[in-house]
Amino acid sequence: MAFSNSHVMTSSRLVETIQINFEDFSESFLTCGTCLNLFDAGEHQPKLLPCSHTLCRSCLQRIMQGPGPGRQAESFRCPICREGIAVPHGGGAAAFPPSFVVNQLLDLMASQRRDLVPKCSIHSGRELLFCETCDTVFCPACLSHQAKADHTVLSFSVAVKRMTEILLYKATLAASQLGSAYEAVCREVETLDANAEACMQSVDQAFQQLRDLVDRRHSTVRETVKRVKEEKRRALKEQLELIGQEKARVESECEGLQYQMDVMAITKKISDLNAKLDTFAGLSEPRENAYMEFSRDSSASGVANANVVDDECLRSVEAALQRCGKVRVSTTHPGLCSVQLLSGADAATAGLRCSALLHTVDYHGRRRRDGDDPVSARLETPGGEQLEIGVVDKGDGSYELNFLPLSAGRHRLDVRVFGRPVRDCPLALDVAGRQRPAAKAGGAGRGSQPGQLQAPYAVAVGRNGEVYISDTGNSRIVVLDSTLRWLGDLGRSACTGQSATGLAVDAGGRLWVANWRQRRVFEVEPVEDRISSSLQSAAFREPGLVAVGPRGHVIVGDAGAGAVFVCDPTLTEADGALLARIDGLSGLTALAVGCHDSAASAVQREPQMLLCCAVGAKLLVYEIGAGQGSEAESAIGIRHSLTGSACGSSAVTGLALDSDGRLLASRATGDVEVHSRPLGEFLCRVVPEEAEKLRRPGGVASLGQGWLAVVDAQGHAVKKFRYV
Repeated sequence: MAFSNSHVMTSSRLVETIQINFEDFSESFLTCGTCLNLFDAGEHQPKLLPCSHTLCRSCLQRIMQGPGPGRQAESFRCPICREGIAVPHGGGAAAFPPSFVVNQLLDLMASQRRDLVPKCSIHSGRELLFCETCDTVFCPACLSHQAKADHTVLSFSVAVKRMTEILLYKATLAASQLGSAYEAVCREVETLDANAEACMQSVDQAFQQLRDLVDRRHSTVRETVKRVKEEKRRALKEQLELIGQEKARVESECEGLQYQMDVMAITKKISDLNAKLDTFAGLSEPRENAYMEFSRDSSASGVANANVVDDECLRSVEAALQRCGKVRVSTTHPGLCSVQLLSGADAATAGLRCSALLHTVDYHGRRRRDGDDPVSARLETPGGEQLEIGVVDKGDGSYELNFLPLSAGRHRLDVRVFGRPVRDCPLALDVAGRQRPAAKAGGAGRGSQPGQLQAPYAVAVGRNGEVYISDTGNSRIVVLDSTLRWLGDLGRSACTGQSATGLAVDAGGRLWVANWRQRRVFEVEPVEDRISSSLQSAAFREPGLVAVGPRGHVIVGDAGAGAVFVCDPTLTEADGALLARIDGLSGLTALAVGCHDSAASAVQREPQMLLCCAVGAKLLVYEIGAGQGSEAESAIGIRHSLTGSACGSSAVTGLALDSDGRLLASRATGDVEVHSRPLGEFLCRVVPEEAEKLRRPGGVASLGQGWLAVVDAQGHAVKKFRYV
């Protein structure tokens, strides 16, 4: 709604009325400056103050409210100009005069507004209302619509204004999105032109190289023709010169023979010529032939099949050219592709490798079945650092993304195809600083009941994935499955006296249990739960550690003797042979009571064996000779020593090697280190979360597929963690 324009010319002045929007005029001049409500004839009646500012009656009553209930102030300040205003006696807010100008404008606006606001066709003069909840226009007098108490009912003009604002907002938003879409498509067109130009340059370069190869071969063959021609020509020229020389000699000798009167001289000449005639017969045959012909196949021989060979050669060249170069295109639509975290966002842990899988989709929403898309991915750390991610094309339309978060916190995974982000990227990835165990057994207090452990010491894994725990406090071996569910127990006859500590499994699936109190290492058949044999030696003092060598030899670590022994279980009298003495090992006498100051493990390295021993915070690696019997094996010496801040300074309490040769080392601080190999590169550290902290970790073993099991002697539990 607007006022009309007009120009009125008088003798003294020019009066001009301008066009004013009704809504803008109402908001500017007919709105209370304090509560921003439109003036009306009721609660928001306009009142004129002595300072010439206008406020509604409701705001005046609120401003004039005194400090106590039912009391009003005698004066106040205008909220617009801050001038002091005295309150009329006995009248309050109603005593202030109405604003005549505002009321006149309200009447004018009302008259103009009545011409625009639609009325009910039945009840003239009644304005229509709009129910925003039901999206319905109705007349309140017709009762055609029963608006409920919780419905939002607006006057038609307000509804039109609100809907217009919503429409304008949506239109602006749509225009903005379309503008962004236009810019994105324009960028794609520019990228297409640039890629096409680069592709054309690559095509020209590739085929120029082919042309260069053809030109070089062409020049080589032409030079060969010239060289062969010159060689043949030289041979024939030499023969011509020889023939000319002989001819000239004969002619010179025959000159004056008609005047020769000596018969004997003539006879001799005839004899010489006869001899030369036989020689000249050889000169009559060219010593070099003039044959020269080009064949397209350098390996071809013979003339009979030359045409066939030429055709085959041309076809092979044509086939090779057909295979030379390919314009790669793709129907992948990045906006429809999705990324799936293989381990789940809640499983991401700092220091452990994570994987995600990108599934590509074409423009029609169909899953792609081939690869070769240019996929790039980056991981943004909480500090804003950008880490590159390895992308593996699986060839079936999916791509594996492998990355290693190094710190805890919110990371952002950004995956792009053709440089455009895929759906929902960048993905938020919360990386935990500590790891929650995937499974655990025990931990419910020390005890001997099924599901309970008491001071477990070592862990070993059988051929079928079963997990054996030396439950030292209960003098038994507990058997669990790979998820650490309880299967039973065995080996009580070998674990007497609460002194069975070391545990190992040989290639035949038999258990070897070190009992330091009995000074023996028992061979236990797990299926029949019986002792098959035992190893003992007069040199044993406190054999508490055991490992199995590559040829079935049993390696025994004895902290009491400060030595490592090797035993051949195939011998009837298998006495332990001294393998190595370790400086400082004699000071680890607390091993018998569970201080866990030393650990041992053995791994085959053909034709030798590496023996890893831990003494305190040190890791010593021995190289063992590959003799045929235990007597022939001897420690060559310490090859390396693993110490340093990256590897920790606390005591090593358990050692293990997985199938890939990675070294697992549990430490007294309650974590497990992972190295690429014995004394190799430090890879990561498994740190349990605070609620699952390892209070006194012991033996550790690899469960395969990047999982490990570690025992907690003080927590009376065994826990499963991921380390790859």
